[in-house]
Amino acid sequence: MNYEYRKPLPGAGIDFFDTREAVEAIEPGAYDKLPYTSRVFAENLVRRCNPETLTDSLKQFIYRKNDLDFPWFPARVVCHDILGQTALVDLAGLRDAIAAKGGDPAKVNPVVPTQLIVDHSLAVEHAGFEPDAFEKNRAIEDRRNDDRFHFIDWTKLAFKNVDVIPPGNGIMHQINLERMSPVIQSRDGVAFPDTLVGTDSHTPHVDALGVIAIGVGGLEAESVMLGRASYMRLPDIVGVELTGKPQPNITATDIVLALTEFLRKERVVSSYLEFYGEGTTHLTLGDRATISNMTPEYGATAAMFYIDQQTIDYLRLTGREEKQIALVEQYAKHTGLWADSLATAEYERVLTFDLSSVGRNMAGPSNPHARLATSDLAQRGVASAWEQEEGKMPDGAVIIAAITSCTNTSNPRNVIAAGLIARNANQRGLTRKPWVKSSLAPGSKAVKLYLEEANLMGELEQLGFGVVAFACTTCNGMSGALDPKIQQEIIDRDLYATAVLSGNRNFDGRIHPYAKQAFLASPPLVVAYA
Repeated sequence: MNYEYRKPLPGAGIDFFDTREAVEAIEPGAYDKLPYTSRVFAENLVRRCNPETLTDSLKQFIYRKNDLDFPWFPARVVCHDILGQTALVDLAGLRDAIAAKGGDPAKVNPVVPTQLIVDHSLAVEHAGFEPDAFEKNRAIEDRRNDDRFHFIDWTKLAFKNVDVIPPGNGIMHQINLERMSPVIQSRDGVAFPDTLVGTDSHTPHVDALGVIAIGVGGLEAESVMLGRASYMRLPDIVGVELTGKPQPNITATDIVLALTEFLRKERVVSSYLEFYGEGTTHLTLGDRATISNMTPEYGATAAMFYIDQQTIDYLRLTGREEKQIALVEQYAKHTGLWADSLATAEYERVLTFDLSSVGRNMAGPSNPHARLATSDLAQRGVASAWEQEEGKMPDGAVIIAAITSCTNTSNPRNVIAAGLIARNANQRGLTRKPWVKSSLAPGSKAVKLYLEEANLMGELEQLGFGVVAFACTTCNGMSGALDPKIQQEIIDRDLYATAVLSGNRNFDGRIHPYAKQAFLASPPLVVAYA
């Protein structure tokens, strides 16, 4: 950590690094023109960069150049169990090598705080209409992963700076959003923006909080764990101005699928996007997280939202301590990370998207950016008239209907909407078709709690959407086996079966070998299609 530009943060009892002063010592007035992303990266430089290269590194942001690598020191590393375990196995091997040379193996630990969430190991072998599906799926997960989980349990005791969230608790991105990210870190008497790398492409989910979080490979995450800088060049930072207000009954899923189509056409590959404008005030933090989560589907690296009152309200809603919430607000307002402070930010490229133009959407049959308005299903040949034959599945049957993934289950409005559709369906005597494997896999236990408090959990269970896991499931291709009779009928009659899921990926063959098409849809639409 550096010493120059370190000052007391007014009224907070903690220090901060005055990035504005460092930037304007080079170019007066430059800080107010910097985008949010540049301000966060610049703070990281002022606090951690070698003083000899600080000025040249800051000039990359001030003059919008990308001819020099600059260091980035993420505050945290977040891993799912597959790549996270691999990194920790490497550290365990390093301990063996140290011990063989007569050294102290206990000195080998991650330098950067590392959080490992076991969420990528469960398959939905027991569907949501089965009694005790959660317990049965967890038992299978434990049996299949006995050796892996034994090693992960050992790491909790063996390594310092490693926190492990065991299986059965949720998805890394949703837990990161709801619990793990402080938004503003407080360490060694200094406040600074929370930043992280994660071993999953959907790590930008927490960008919705104003936290720079990007998905990386296991080797890069491991390098950051050991305290090494992640070197990068100034990325393309694209402003996305959101205008208008969503129409009534339009979900964040409808919006993000329209945005994904729009942004893919605008070629934002590898860019850092910053969403701002009057439209953002009409989006809850959950809505913003739905948009940030699908960053890899529209090809960007990050999808940032500014810190504003919605951020503060969400931190309070999710039980963060009042002292921490006050620090976030004070730091953001004093250092230019609060939304109002970014009115003068300049972007080389600005895109405009009207939220009021969004209708009810799906995506498919095989790409997240292949938007499909529900009003166009018949015209596009996706839906057509059919008659039920007694004892037979129709061609084009939905064999999997899954409310899954952090994309949507971290959004209470989407999940509550699914519960209301289930309630209304039950009141009208509608039932799940017998060939549909239905499931509800929330990204955290909070989802089940608020569904129970809203008296909607029982409604979903009645339709076959009982909780099968708190983990990454169908969206990750972990749909589990079909009923053998249904699978055999698909084979014998050569049926064209489909899946509908509230996830973010629907590439051919990803969801299930016998689901030839897969459609992304909001949780209430998933219930409707079941």
